[in-house]
Amino acid sequence: MKPLLSSDITIKELLDFYPRALQVFMDLGLLCAGCPAEAFHTLGDVAREYYLDLEQLLQRVYKAVGEDKVSSGLSPQKSDGRNGT
Repeated sequence: MKPLLSSDITIKELLDFYPRALQVFMDLGLLCAGCPAEAFHTLGDVAREYYLDLEQLLQRVYKAVGEDKVSSGLSPQKSDGRNGT
């Protein structure tokens, strides 16, 4: 069973189950894929570390993997404010 797409999914889980999401990281110039931390860093962590808007990052991932929208219960967590949200 595929894990839910959310801000809590690790990069490893995301890429294992949704390989098309790799394009998002490539387009943004992020080196998350292949990084030793991918096994425990989440999409939320990536947004904070790279000062990205978490909701926009999630929407890009949803689009890349063919999801139409964020389902209820999958909305992103609030950021810590460092990424401008």
